[in-house]
Amino acid sequence: MGDLLAGKTVIITGAGGGIGLDTALHLHDEGAQVVATVHSESGLGKLEIGSDRLIGKVVDVTDEEQVKGLIDFTVEKFGRLDGIVNNAGVLKPGTILDASVEDYQKTFDVNVKGVFLGTKYAIPEMLKVGGGSIVNFGSINSIGAEKMLTTYTASKGAVLTLSKAVALDFGAQGIRVNTLCPGFVDTPLNVPHYTALGGREELEAGLPDFQPIGRAILPIEIAHSVSFLLSDRSTAITGTAFVVDGGVLAGA
Repeated sequence: MGDLLAGKTVIITGAGGGIGLDTALHLHDEGAQVVATVHSESGLGKLEIGSDRLIGKVVDVTDEEQVKGLIDFTVEKFGRLDGIVNNAGVLKPGTILDASVEDYQKTFDVNVKGVFLGTKYAIPEMLKVGGGSIVNFGSINSIGAEKMLTTYTASKGAVLTLSKAVALDFGAQGIRVNTLCPGFVDTPLNVPHYTALGGREELEAGLPDFQPIGRAILPIEIAHSVSFLLSDRSTAITGTAFVVDGGVLAGA
């Protein structure tokens, strides 16, 4: 247990598993009051740790009224909002020829509209307490493309530029906005992509060449970066792509 985020109230979306779950638990362990969202009731169990500082809530991040309700609930429960982590995301692999218009729309609804809504409705509450920190989840695909990830890459590029624009507009008012850009993290979200590229064995064989640290990044390693960006140790960091990629982009 730490105190990096003691006294802060934060929201994290997409906390049903993988990076989101580990991050929600880590933020709690660093002293924050956390409201963590999942997309279905089945995801709530992992967040039930017997603490009144960690509350799970089912929220559709693409639904404006539900996102407004999430912000209101958090402020009513804890009295303030200091940060939001817009982590919820989807990934469907394929080229542009593989992607249907429905695939494109769903990807942008969750990955971009969800970030837009969370950011839009969090800012007014953060302004009431003198500022806050927004961490929007991008990807190394916010910066460079990969094969078989057309709609996902396009959506993550949009997250980065959206975050930069908001950072410019609200920096003087104490609102910081950064895009966290992970490399390959071995989570359920990535299974369809590496399956499409040849499966688990091919992934493990090629990972040392792709990611210079020679292994997948751990969800808790991403969580540590999130807590830093939410904390008062990063008060001069805003509008940036905060890359945690195991060296993938070093040679780009």
